[in-house]
Amino acid sequence: MRKLVHLIPKPVLFGLLGALGCVLGWAAGEPLLKVIKPSIPRAGEEAKGQPAAPVLVFSNELQKRLQREEAKTGDVQISLMWDNSNDLDLHCVDPSGERIFYGHKRSLTAGELDVDMNARPPYSSQPVENIYWPTNGAPEGRFQVFVHHYSLHSPVDETPYTIAIKQGGKVQEIRGRIRHGQTNVVQAFEVKKESPPDLAKLSQRLPPSIKTTLIIGLWTALLAVGMSALIVAGQNLLLRRALFSLKEATLVLGGGLLAGLISGAVSQHLFALGANSLASQLAEAEAERVLPLIIKAGQIVGWSLLGALLGFGMAFFIPNLPKFRAGFAGLLGGSLGAVAFLFALAKSGEVSGRLVGAAILGLTIGLVVALVEKLAREAALIVHWHENERTVINLGAEPVILGSSPEAHLYLPKHKGFPPITAIVTFREGRVQMENKLSNSTHTLAGGNKLQIGDLWIEIQTDAK
Repeated sequence: MRKLVHLIPKPVLFGLLGALGCVLGWAAGEPLLKVIKPSIPRAGEEAKGQPAAPVLVFSNELQKRLQREEAKTGDVQISLMWDNSNDLDLHCVDPSGERIFYGHKRSLTAGELDVDMNARPPYSSQPVENIYWPTNGAPEGRFQVFVHHYSLHSPVDETPYTIAIKQGGKVQEIRGRIRHGQTNVVQAFEVKKESPPDLAKLSQRLPPSIKTTLIIGLWTALLAVGMSALIVAGQNLLLRRALFSLKEATLVLGGGLLAGLISGAVSQHLFALGANSLASQLAEAEAERVLPLIIKAGQIVGWSLLGALLGFGMAFFIPNLPKFRAGFAGLLGGSLGAVAFLFALAKSGEVSGRLVGAAILGLTIGLVVALVEKLAREAALIVHWHENERTVINLGAEPVILGSSPEAHLYLPKHKGFPPITAIVTFREGRVQMENKLSNSTHTLAGGNKLQIGDLWIEIQTDAK
């Protein structure tokens, strides 16, 4: 195992460990996100008293299908998607009692079924249907939404479906299942004309849900803990130390949780506050364009902050790693990871997008932190364990301790006679000094010097990146 680890360049090793740690955090955190997902009523039942959790935009998959079919939007938008070639039909009865469906696509109230799929070949396995009322065109009153299983075009009869309803600047999603010939009552909702927003009252808007903020923060914290734990374990493996001391385990758990909670909660809170304010001030069409940008900005801010905090924290585990440079590198890695995360979400489903994005986040943060350690190197201590097995430790003002103590930066086996503190090496004002406890002597060393301590060879390297 150690031989394999020593063969991998440290930036690549840290990148891989960061990616794996984030994937483990993702696996532990996904069940948390189900708590804030929209509620799912049973097929054929109207969702009463338990409205779906409001969000600001449609899910990625539904949004992609609507964009593919060039669906329109406005004050009210109702969209249906399912995942086979059967013909499901979306119906809506407007406040005047007029039914909009495939046989009557436009109503006198300006409602329109503008996307109707799988009524005739070619049949799609990723269909969508859409009914909308244009901006400032939806009537006041009660709307009723239905889904009807019109015909079978696939060997699967019972068909799961998702319906998203947007009105009042918010979206709710309802999921159900339907068999051939059935008609399900999906949802009923009221549309009321609101007066223009009172700008004086905007500051009195309720803050985002504490529950949602905490869950997003915990999900992010699990990524941070997983990433930090594996990178610290990899660093200790290179230094021949125990993978974790009690102190390190406490710092990784506490620091990772704190970094994740801060970055996740800050991005969620700022995003929600900004989105709520804009939703109150902008026209419907403009809000539809701006709100997705706020969501993306919030994710980039949150993950960049997470990277900065983790990069800064790694300096407490890696000797002579400049804290602020590491923090800046983590910020850069988090930003790159966030962009890759958004790209992954756009190209795949939400769950798989979060998985790919989390892995890329860990990869970039681990990679850039190790690169900063290498680029900041003015002098280094190289321990030659065996042929093709060596460990490089940055030298600096922080003393590097070699010995059999659990607190030593580089562990030398106690059973081979090494005392708890065998040697202390520092680099100050361009000079490398080593205090050898075995010989009770202090040496000033130059680049290229090699010393033997027990059966180990130690080499000094200066002015090398």
